[in-house]
Amino acid sequence: MNRFLELSGIDTTDTADFVFIDRMDYVYDQPSKSPVESDSNPNSPFIGKSPREVSQMLRKLCKDTGSEIMVWYIIIMDERTLRDDTVLLATDDGDAMDGQEIETVRATFEVAADEVVLFHTGHRGIEEDQWKAEQDKDGVFRGW
Repeated sequence: MNRFLELSGIDTTDTADFVFIDRMDYVYDQPSKSPVESDSNPNSPFIGKSPREVSQMLRKLCKDTGSEIMVWYIIIMDERTLRDDTVLLATDDGDAMDGQEIETVRATFEVAADEVVLFHTGHRGIEEDQWKAEQDKDGVFRGW
């Protein structure tokens, strides 16, 4: 987590707050701060879940615990994250609750946080990043 915070620039900017979520029984009402001193939950209920399932779980977390998180724009760390310092960016405008898949694009640590802020502010859509990622042989978005 600390590597992501460092490479994404989250640890040095005040442009947006991000929180690492790996439990369903905790109230998340503050952003994660660098350095993150606790290890990630090895039994996290998010492990192996699809982006749609993660989105649904986050909505349930907010409802059940009163956590104050934005569930429309998600950065997912998965098994691949450990291998290549990439994350899955996901946007959900309510499709997950309707059982539909949500839009995703794989991105590098360096650009992930900025892209989520751009999605949230309407300055860019995930579709643009998907198109750009498709131009690269490994399908990873590395920025414009």
